[in-house]
Amino acid sequence: MNKLLLALQGFEDLGPLHEQDMTEEKSDRVEMWLKEDVCPAVEALIDNRSFQIHTLWSVSHLRKGMGTAERQLVERVDNLLVKLAEQIKTCLPYLDQPTLTEFQLESIELIAEKNWFDLVNPDDFVLPTQHLMLDRSDEQHTFHFRKASQIKIPGDHVCDSMFARIEYWKKILDQVCRICFCAKRTEDEQSNREFSSLMYCVGQLDPSIEDLKKACLKTKQKILRDACVTLSLVYLAYADHPEVNWLIRDSRQAKVITQSFRRSVVRPPGELQHVEKQPNGSFIVIKKERALLCVPSVIRKIAKALADVKTIYDSPDDPDDLIDWACSHARLVLVDHFPRQVFWEGKSIDAKWDTEEIQWNLLWTLAKNPEKAVDREMLYQPQGQKINSRRHRLKKLLVDCSELNELITTVPTHGYRLELNSEGIILLESDGLGGLNRVPIRKASSNFL
Repeated sequence: MNKLLLALQGFEDLGPLHEQDMTEEKSDRVEMWLKEDVCPAVEALIDNRSFQIHTLWSVSHLRKGMGTAERQLVERVDNLLVKLAEQIKTCLPYLDQPTLTEFQLESIELIAEKNWFDLVNPDDFVLPTQHLMLDRSDEQHTFHFRKASQIKIPGDHVCDSMFARIEYWKKILDQVCRICFCAKRTEDEQSNREFSSLMYCVGQLDPSIEDLKKACLKTKQKILRDACVTLSLVYLAYADHPEVNWLIRDSRQAKVITQSFRRSVVRPPGELQHVEKQPNGSFIVIKKERALLCVPSVIRKIAKALADVKTIYDSPDDPDDLIDWACSHARLVLVDHFPRQVFWEGKSIDAKWDTEEIQWNLLWTLAKNPEKAVDREMLYQPQGQKINSRRHRLKKLLVDCSELNELITTVPTHGYRLELNSEGIILLESDGLGGLNRVPIRKASSNFL
């Protein structure tokens, strides 16, 4: 039985977990399970590239400074929130007075001034900071936001907290927009023009938020991200000597994460109630005492995370199964094994790849160096065909896959680049014994903590 199954069996052995039944003794057993069963299972995954990619996805795709398509969607939503608030301000003179509360007026002013650093906070990784990341402190907004976004279950909080901030500002804007449309006082050309612009701004913001959700909340990928982040934090908090150089910079930060996760999420301060059964069958509390008790919902989430990473843990050995698995985990899959194969979004791109050695090499090199310029010196037989001739021929081979063709862009004076993140690519090559090995894809380290 592998370590993952042993950990899941250990969870079953803990028995039912309920708030009212949790004791310090049972909490000790739970933490022993985390240390002795869960950590070894996670340790078997910690160097797995897919595990690392899913753990860091939100930080490496959404935070400020990232040149990803997802980050562009975040910035578009950010700008449209501000644009809508600005247009509301333009419409205010045409409303019946008084219409909006002082809080609503101040909120519109705040949003129009974009009084926040960003919608994404990498510090949410361990535990939601529950901050709006405001430039200027605002106790009222901070209070309302924290009241609306109580998230305690571990998961991909960088992503979840981003959407919580968007939802908070959008809710205020929606309320004010409804008032504006109901309280419009004048009917003239200028007011009609401004309210048409207001409707246009609303019509832009809603689809942009939906586009961001589609990019970030794909069901299978989001479930895997939640699971990988959860298990990474458990490993950091409970392993004796956690080795996660790809995630954390120094041991001092690991200690901070350990204390924060263990005492704020897994086993926070609580209250142990002692009850006594009455003659009529009811129970009354006879004594209360402070205690550190594990949170059953958090423990169940950790067990679910173990089950959810099974697809990563059980990467198949059979070549055909491995190809099927790769196609379900990546957009682009290249198989360097007779016959050579190329898959895009699970569908085979039919071409005589075995006889197109030079073009295959160009595609393979681009895929192995995603988001980096590839020049002729990096290719097979660099003194042969010019790189633009190779690209022209490759374009013909990919004629039935325009989406992939368009992702191969020209880098002036250098060559070409594949505009696809490494997590969307899997390369498989022959092991010489009839099987396939996964080929590492070059990517810069992504420490962030």
